[in-house]
Parts: sequence; structure tokens; C-alpha cells
Amino acid sequence: MEIKNLIKVVITILFALFLYSLNQRLLAVSPEDIRSIISSAGWLSPLLYIVLFFLRPLVFFPASVFSIVGGLAFGAVMGSLLAFIGAASGAILAYGIGRRYGDRNIRLNKKGKLESARVKFEEKGFYNILILRLLPIVNFDLISYGAGLAKVKCRDFIKATVIGIVPGTLIYTFLGASIVEGDDVTMIIAGTVYILLIVIPVIWNRGIMNHVNKIESK
Repeated sequence: MEIKNLIKVVITILFALFLYSLNQRLLAVSPEDIRSIISSAGWLSPLLYIVLFFLRPLVFFPASVFSIVGGLAFGAVMGSLLAFIGAASGAILAYGIGRRYGDRNIRLNKKGKLESARVKFEEKGFYNILILRLLPIVNFDLISYGAGLAKVKCRDFIKATVIGIVPGTLIYTFLGASIVEGDDVTMIIAGTVYILLIVIPVIWNRGIMNHVNKIESK
């Protein structure tokens, strides 16, 4: 291995270890602590919140926690808007990183099963990303990085993400706002949206699969 490449590997490993250490430290921070930090910026607090949300994927800090912070700091309506902007921009950042560096650092066997799976995922990129966004069972950032690595079209990724993150963003920001305001109605709305978030994608997914099976059987 050349010295230049060795240096790159060492720097990459050290940077990864730094991000991991930072992630572990941040996980010990409560949403209330983050709100205090953001609120200390005064009139710049909305901008600081969006910037931190944008950079959050670099340390894999939970997007749900930042959405809750949005509700805590800015209320249900403004918090939802800011959280949506932050989550969408952060997702695009992670997607861009996966797309930019995936080909350089990951060598896929073009005739192997992994490449075959990647191609199939890419072909239905919008649908696959949308389902993953709506179902709250897959890590938010892994979806973004994975979509970049799988070469999902940027247009499909952005559309699916923008649509798919709406329910989750509303749930967590309304939940954060309800904690501050002590509003039972807000809590009920958050709970209702959460139930719909789980039920609707499952029903929709079954309907789509049944339709596809009918077409293939003809």
C-alpha cells in the first residue's frame, strides 16, 4: 500500500473514531439540554437549530430527538416547519456523502447478488425510500446513506424523503410541544398520527404488492 493511501486510511479511521466518540457523548444529552443550547442563540436560534439538524447525520444522532427539541423550543407549528427543513437537508447531506464516496470505498461485484440487489433497489427507488421513511423501524440516516450507495436517483430520493418524513416530523414535534404546553389535545394528535404512520404504510404496501402480483399472473 502506498504511503499516500495509508495516510488516507489512517485519517479515515481516526475521523470515524472521533465521530463515534462524539455520538456516545451526545446520546447522554437530553432534549431539554439541547433546547437550552439552541435557545441561548436568541434570534438566531432557528438558524442554529437547522444547522445542527443538518449536520446531525455525521454523528448518527437520532433525528427523532431533534424533532422533539423542535417542539420544545419553537412549539408545534414552527417546530414542525424547522424540523422538516432540518431533517430534509440532513437527509440530502447523508445521501450526497453516500453517493460521492460509495464508489470509491466500496467495490461491488458487478455479477454478484449484492449488485443485483442494488440494481433492483435502484429501479424502484422512490417507492422503496418512501416505504422505509414511513415505517419507523429503520434508522433514518442509514436509509439516506444507503440510498446514496445504491445510486437511487436524486430526484426520487428527495421526493420520497420530503413526503415520507412529514408524519414522523409532526409526531415528534407535537410531542415535544405537548410536553412544554401540557396540552392533552396536542398529545392526542401526536398519538393519532403515530398510529396512522404505522397502519397506512402497511395497508398501502399490501395493496401495491397485490396489484403487482395480479399483473404478473396475467
